[in-house]
Amino acid sequence: MKWSISVFVALVLATTGGAAVQAADREGMWETSVGIVFQNSTEADFKGGSQAEFDSDTSFKLGFDYHYTEHLQIGLSFGLGTTDYEASLATDINGDGNADGFTNVRGDLEFSTFLVNGTYNFMSGPFSPFVTGGLGWSWVDTNIATEPPQVGCWWDPWYGYICTSFQDTKTLDGLAYQLGVGARYDFSDTLAVHGSYRINWIDFDQAEGTPDFDGFELRVGWKF
Repeated sequence: MKWSISVFVALVLATTGGAAVQAADREGMWETSVGIVFQNSTEADFKGGSQAEFDSDTSFKLGFDYHYTEHLQIGLSFGLGTTDYEASLATDINGDGNADGFTNVRGDLEFSTFLVNGTYNFMSGPFSPFVTGGLGWSWVDTNIATEPPQVGCWWDPWYGYICTSFQDTKTLDGLAYQLGVGARYDFSDTLAVHGSYRINWIDFDQAEGTPDFDGFELRVGWKF
């Protein structure tokens, strides 16, 4: 986490160091951005009595937007990351559909989210607070094995037979939506920095209710 934060801060300083502080006309411009998300810890309940606790962590996000006006922008974003978790999983030993006990597991899950976003910037100058919302889909790999390991082999003309093992794992996916508030500053006609607080909801079929994940996001954008 410290490494990723240091790299991102260095990127911000390097790109803003020579930028002229002036008003920038956003209307009609495209903007691509890269950012880091500081995700807060959270908990989620699942059907059958299973529960999970997710640690705070960092993830990365890419964005691509079009500024229809000085105020309105529409775009796409893709987030990718991992986080540690502890879970208590309900087990059905008798196979009757009812929980007979619980198994405690720890591990790290991998997640990715794709969103279509709309953002409204309240001011037309270089500094502007904004509100934003998004709708899309999330995928999660829990890295919990669902079957014994399997081994696959193939022939390589240089190295001969190569064998490797693989194992299917429990995955989840569902509708994702997001709301956020923040502010941006356009350092020049080409460079901007965004900071925001966002809440994400993921509608997993296996969950009780809709789990929410909140955190702070910092992005650097390049306009063209």
